[in-house]
Amino acid sequence: MSAKHALHICVTCRRPDWVAGRPRDGLTLFEMVQAAYYDWPRRHEIALKPIECLSGCDRSCTVAVSAEGKPGYLFGDKVPMRETAAAALELAAQYIDSADGTLPRGERPALFRGGILARIPSP
Repeated sequence: MSAKHALHICVTCRRPDWVAGRPRDGLTLFEMVQAAYYDWPRRHEIALKPIECLSGCDRSCTVAVSAEGKPGYLFGDKVPMRETAAAALELAAQYIDSADGTLPRGERPALFRGGILARIPSP
């Protein structure tokens, strides 16, 4: 079964304090989410997708959710840490459960209440 929903993480993001020679912050965040995703019971409901660029370079690290028939959301200013990875999966679960794709600010995980870059209407 293929997932109708997708959780996208930019793997080329570099935060302003990134040090050359270290893995990119976006890749680090993606790997943290991926590690938790493998044990996440809802992984069959949403695809985890590494993306080369989400065009949020001034607000990295960037994370997005999308699905057919729902608005997509793009978030920036995410720090590559385990808490962010866990919050990304919590956000994904809320998005899956939302019939119309609405993610009210006050109901999103705390680490995703700020940093929203876009809400993209469904085609």
